[in-house]
Amino acid sequence: MDEDYRKLIHDARNPLNNISVHAELSKLALQTSSDIDKAITSLDVILSECQRCSQKLQSLADTLEAKERE
Repeated sequence: MDEDYRKLIHDARNPLNNISVHAELSKLALQTSSDIDKAITSLDVILSECQRCSQKLQSLADTLEAKERE
């Protein structure tokens, strides 16, 4: 597999890991203390990381499209 693809895949996994961690933090904040502010902060991070992941995946799609045209 091309090194560029490996890097893009790695870069897409980072926000997915952050999404998972912050989803758990949100769940715990609501289950243990009903701390809405902590949950909202974690959910904001999740939304931001989703957007970052989408951008990385678009970059991968653009790269694949460019390679197909070669």
